Amino acid sequence: MQVIDFQGTPVKKVRHQLLYLIYGDKQVYRHEAKFSILTALSHGQSSTMPHIRILTDRPEDYLGWPVETLALTPQLLSEWQGNNGYIHRRKACAIAAGLKLAHKTLFVDTDTLFLAHPGSLLQQIQPGQNLMDSFEYHWDQVCERETYLRLGNCLRAHGVSRGNGFKLYNSGLCGVSDNDASLLEQAIERIDEWTEGGFDIHTIEQIAISFTLRNQTIRKTDRHVYHYFGHKQFFHTMHAHFFAQHGETFDAQLIERSRDVPRSRPLPPIWRRLKIKWQLRNQRGAFYRIGRDLLYGSEAPQNPYFNLCRHHWWDSASREINRLEPERRKKSFGQLEQWPQQMPAPSRAQDKSLILAQLNRQVTPSA
Repeated sequence: MQVIDFQGTPVKKVRHQLLYLIYGDKQVYRHEAKFSILTALSHGQSSTMPHIRILTDRPEDYLGWPVETLALTPQLLSEWQGNNGYIHRRKACAIAAGLKLAHKTLFVDTDTLFLAHPGSLLQQIQPGQNLMDSFEYHWDQVCERETYLRLGNCLRAHGVSRGNGFKLYNSGLCGVSDNDASLLEQAIERIDEWTEGGFDIHTIEQIAISFTLRNQTIRKTDRHVYHYFGHKQFFHTMHAHFFAQHGETFDAQLIERSRDVPRSRPLPPIWRRLKIKWQLRNQRGAFYRIGRDLLYGSEAPQNPYFNLCRHHWWDSASREINRLEPERRKKSFGQLEQWPQQMPAPSRAQDKSLILAQLNRQVTPSA
């Protein structure tokens, strides 16, 4: 690992790079970043990999890893956050800074698993063509939501209306070239404009990048990676177990061992999911979600890593039950010594007692 003072030392410009931003001392984010790097390395020899760089205030966390760490000072992190208190501005600033360090940059959120060689993505970055993680929605689908009204007023100043809006993408991955420097600077300007005086939307950063790239050709990366931002609890449990077993010291064996860790959350096989859907055909809304989550946790494939985290499905069911109005919760889930009558029971009898014990711990009793 080479450590570079990002502000005080010239950084060699490379052809291609994977760029990560991670700061703070939370172990869970360090595990995310390291496991993401392992999944990238699992698709080829290090000699075939793009340059891997980490912008971080804790370069010592990556000693021995095949990465180059660019040390960030507290002052720079504060500067990147800007004057409006919007923490995700740092991400746009990190991408902009990274453009000076490589001809092509693939910025990677730490909660990303590579399903293919990163080089196949970097090859797609061309003049006028960029990469984003996945399409989320069109502006006209959200512009009338209450939380988007203020942003809509800002966009009208740029000639954007419901009729001539743009596509909004998740920026879990962002592929850009050094020709895009001015576009990233514009995105940062938009972030500052749209967060002045506070903000209602925490995804302003990816909206600003989507807006700035609206005239570019955008290719999605979600076939090449899995960005698990909505299902972190499953992966945090699996990754914590992996590093507890094998440690964080890098070597070739760590890459091989990482292949045993699932690249998906614990979903039942498709035929079983269809059966569960049929079993719940008479349930609607929250009751459908509760029944699905109870059964998904029970019917997850047998795997040492899945076995450790299937209880997260039951956590989700407990949260749904607690959101019910007290009378509905009391009527349907007030007596959890026995399996709820309106819910199909798991096929594995031993799971009944496990699930009921968890529900009894987590479901708030109705008065």
